[in-house]
This record gives sequence, C-alpha cells and structure tokens, in this order.
Amino acid sequence: MKRLSLYLFLILFTLQTPSQADDIRDFQIEGMSIGDSALDYFSETEIKKNTIEEYSKRVKNSEFAITEFTFLSTFKVYDTIQIGYKINDKKYIIYSIEGIIFFKENIKDCYKKNKEISNEFAELFKDTKAVDVPKSKHPFDKSGKSFTKDIYFEFSSGDYVGVSCYDWSEEIQYIDHLRVVIRTNEYNKWLELL
Repeated sequence: MKRLSLYLFLILFTLQTPSQADDIRDFQIEGMSIGDSALDYFSETEIKKNTIEEYSKRVKNSEFAITEFTFLSTFKVYDTIQIGYKINDKKYIIYSIEGIIFFKENIKDCYKKNKEISNEFAELFKDTKAVDVPKSKHPFDKSGKSFTKDIYFEFSSGDYVGVSCYDWSEEIQYIDHLRVVIRTNEYNKWLELL
C-alpha cells in the first residue's frame, strides 16, 4: 500500500503545472514531454529495437510508430513507458507518452488509483472537458472478458491527458495495469485507425 501511495505522489508530482496550464507540453512522464526529441532520452538504436511493429502494420502507410521501454533503472514511477513518434522523423519528436504501472492480479487497487488520479486531474483541469468512460469491454479480447475504465481530459486543441485501468482476462497474455497518457490530437486520430 505504501508503494501505491508513493506512485500516486510521484505521478502527480511529475504532472504539476501552473493553474492556467492548457498545453499538454507542460506535463511530463518520467521527465519526457510532448514535443521533446526521444533522442534526448534514448539512442536511435534503442528506439528502433523497442518499436512495437504490430501497431504500424495495422494501418496502411502508417504515419506513426510506438516504442516501448520496460523496467529501465532510470524510471522512477512507471514500469513501462510507451512513446509515439512519426516514422520518418529523424528527430523522433514525441507525439504521445504513456506511463504504465502493473497491477498483476490486483485490479481493485488499479481502479482505486484511477479514481484518485482522476480526481486530481479534475482539480487540475477545471476548464477542460472531462470524459468519464464507464467500464467497458476491450475490443481486443474477442471473448468479452477483458475491460477498460477510462477518464480523459480533452483540451480545446483536441489533445488530451487521461488515466485508464486495463483488466485483462486470464486468456490474454497482458498484465492488468494503470495507464497515464498524454497524447496530441494528431496522434490520437491515428490511433483511431487501428
């Protein structure tokens, strides 16, 4: 329980911003912000080696790629970080950052943290449209036994910040987890094509 409280504190600490913040570039996950070059944090070899090919293959002439880094010693809060960048961008400018904390066989604590973080986001983003998505079946699991619970805060630009819990069925190889996301509108439109 102490570890979860520490996670919440660190998550919120990394997202502290001025009260008038209306630009997702003001927020950080593990020190990274939208608009940064991923090369400031990882080598090009590391980025390419950790690219998840399945996402870019789902969309013909895909514009973006997703790279995932798991359990790096430099991570203070998250177990995994995913970054989204344009495939042909030699600077690897970040369009999406997602921080993941695993809750293996402990989804109730994930839902509790989701609620706590969502409440903090609601205070932080008072002038931002909040969308609270009820617990729903995840489309990836055809058995209908996997669920997500999301809340996100959409800025006037279409960019957004959100928090989700993923409750995977035993038949799916993924681990239950909490996901904090910062995404540009452009990246999010690409995700909708997947």
